[in-house]
Amino acid sequence: MSLDIADRIRRHGFKRLLLAVSGGLDSICLAHYFIKNREALGIEWLGIAHVHHGLRVGTADRDATFVEAFAKAHNVPFFLKKLDGEALKNAEGSLEENARDARYKALQEAAENCDAIVTAHHAGDQAETMYMRLRRGTTLAGLRGIQEIREIPDQVGNDNFNIYRPFLNVTRAELLTYARENNLEWCEDESNSDVKFARNKVRHEFLPQLEKESPGAATQLCRIALLADKAYAKVINADESLFAPVLRAVNADADIHQHDMWAGIALDKKKLRKVLLAHESTDLSEMFRLWLSEQGFRFPIGFFYSQTEPAHVKIPVRAAYRKRSIVKKGSTVLICEFESVEAALKFVSCK
Repeated sequence: MSLDIADRIRRHGFKRLLLAVSGGLDSICLAHYFIKNREALGIEWLGIAHVHHGLRVGTADRDATFVEAFAKAHNVPFFLKKLDGEALKNAEGSLEENARDARYKALQEAAENCDAIVTAHHAGDQAETMYMRLRRGTTLAGLRGIQEIREIPDQVGNDNFNIYRPFLNVTRAELLTYARENNLEWCEDESNSDVKFARNKVRHEFLPQLEKESPGAATQLCRIALLADKAYAKVINADESLFAPVLRAVNADADIHQHDMWAGIALDKKKLRKVLLAHESTDLSEMFRLWLSEQGFRFPIGFFYSQTEPAHVKIPVRAAYRKRSIVKKGSTVLICEFESVEAALKFVSCK
C-alpha cells in the first residue's frame, strides 16, 4: 500500500485507536497494518474490537475466535461485543441498517478514551455506496460518499465519536496483494455473497456489469466523491458566512429546557429575514438545509422551499420532522432535537 496512507494517518494525529475487525480480508489487513506500523504512525494505544451480530450460526463463533486469537498473537487488547440477532431481525426497518446501528453502538461501548474507531472501508465500498446513492437519488452531501472521518452521535453517555476510514483510496486488489505479501489469513463471511442484501447485489451483480460496459467506472465513482467533497466544503464555508451571524444563544428561550430535548439552536428571525431579503433573487433553500444539517439537524429536500419567499426559503411557523421540530416564537426561530417523535410533536403543538 502506498506511503501516502501513512502520511495522512500521521497528519490526523490520532493516538488511541480501536480497530473494528470482523476477521475478513479487509479488516485483517487493517489490523496488521496498524500493528506493524504502530510506532511509525505515532500510535500510543491500539485495541481490537469484534462485534458478534448473532445472525449466523457456527461461522460467527468461528470469526470471533479467529479475531481473538489474532489479537492475542499480536499482544493487542481484545474486546468482544455480542448482539441479539433475533431482536435485530424482528426490529422495524432494514436488517442491514439495524445491524450497522447496533454495531456502532457496541463499538462505542468498547472505545472509551479512544480518539477514533477505525474501520476497513476501502475503495470498493466507496464505489458501491456511490452507485447506490446515485440510483435512488441524492444531494450534494450524498455525493460525497463515505467520509474518511465522520463524527457520530454518542449513544452510550460519552462524547461524540470519530469513525476513521484510512483505506478509502485502497482497492481490494491492493489489500489482497498486501495480505499475500505478509502471509495473512482471514475468514470468509458467507453472508457477503447473499444477493438478497442490497449492497451484496450491487457488489456482485450491478457494479461488475457496469464495469464490463464502462471499464474504470468504479474508479470514476470514487473520483466523483472526492470532487463532491471539495465542492461541499466550499458550499458550507459560504453557508457559514451567511447564516452563522443569525445564531442566538438557546438559553434566551429558557422554557424549551422544560422539555426532553437533546439539542437545540435558536435563530434571530429578523437577522435571518434580512439575509434572505439581501439574496431574494437567489435560491438559498438547499444551502440553508445543508447548513442546518451541519449543525446536526437534518431535514428532507424541499422542506424549506417556497417559490414565493425571499431567497426561496420558507421557515414553518410550527413543524416537526421525525424527532426534530421548528417553532417560530417571538423574535426567535427554535430548531430542536428531542428524544422521541412524540416529544417533538408535543413541543410543536404547545401554544
